[in-house]
Amino acid sequence: MAAAAVFMIAAGNSWHLWRSVESIEPGSWWSHHHRDRMQFWLAWSGVAGLAAGVVWASRRWGLRAASEPDPVSTQNAPLAGGASAVGSVVVVDVPSTTRLDWKVPTSPRPVHWTDRLRWALSVGWVALLLVGVFAGTRVSTFDDALAAVSSGAVREVTVAAGPENPGAEWSGYLTQEVSWREGWFRHRAEVTWSNSPSGTDANTDGLSTSETNGVPVLGRDVADVLRDARPALVVHRTDVGSLSSTTFLGWYLPAPQVLGPLMLAGALLLLFLILNVPPTWRLTRWAWFWVGFTPVGAILFALFAGPTPGLPRPRYPTERFGGLVGFVASLLAGGLLHWGSR
Repeated sequence: MAAAAVFMIAAGNSWHLWRSVESIEPGSWWSHHHRDRMQFWLAWSGVAGLAAGVVWASRRWGLRAASEPDPVSTQNAPLAGGASAVGSVVVVDVPSTTRLDWKVPTSPRPVHWTDRLRWALSVGWVALLLVGVFAGTRVSTFDDALAAVSSGAVREVTVAAGPENPGAEWSGYLTQEVSWREGWFRHRAEVTWSNSPSGTDANTDGLSTSETNGVPVLGRDVADVLRDARPALVVHRTDVGSLSSTTFLGWYLPAPQVLGPLMLAGALLLLFLILNVPPTWRLTRWAWFWVGFTPVGAILFALFAGPTPGLPRPRYPTERFGGLVGFVASLLAGGLLHWGSR
């Protein structure tokens, strides 16, 4: 909680600076910078508060689990020393150490307090992925934008960045961003506008025949090039481009100063669970560790590493895949996801 308080103080300081700069230079780069810093510290204060809540809940669930008898362990248990029979009910004094086997996986097994954290992790990770997809922008190319405009699938685009004085003469390079909506998702592409006679190999139409770091170099404004493909195209202008350059599986993440700390918190929670859950099902701890490096590893662990309502349990819980299989599977899955996101 002390860390959360410190982060809240930092967020308040950034908020004060943002309001001060916004009143003097509204919409400037410094205004966006201080606003992003405020969101960053707010996100970290939320993460710290969430961590404190997890620690509190872990202790509470652990104490309650230690004080309550385990119905699975006592069911159909034979009479032993210290056992008594009352009518048809048999009461057996079972030591707490036999409630859950921490050496070998068993199926079925009683629900541990870490299982609830697993289920919460699956819900949170799915929510983060959905926010990243539907609120983010797809990494695209200028050729994608040109094809979408030419086919009529896109009727309006937004062009970010341009000359400070459009009517004045200038020479050099300028990075522009083109964003558009196609179907359910937004797309974004970057181009370089070169106004230097020797800086580009563009043809007479201004289209590029050269690239710089994979970004096409145009001989004129990208808005003019797109209007040539479709004269009725509506072009919206903005001075400030997208501040997000963090990509995840081919998507620019919205508000990376917020989603970044949340994803880091999810990764730390996943590592905590791998180390502290009862013996895992289907894969060993090392195998789940390597699978956790994949984008959907946290979801797979949350659903299949232990008992989950609605999902069948393994018939032979002691038969599991080891760390080597998990390592190879994570490499193959990561390569396929990276290739598929291009």
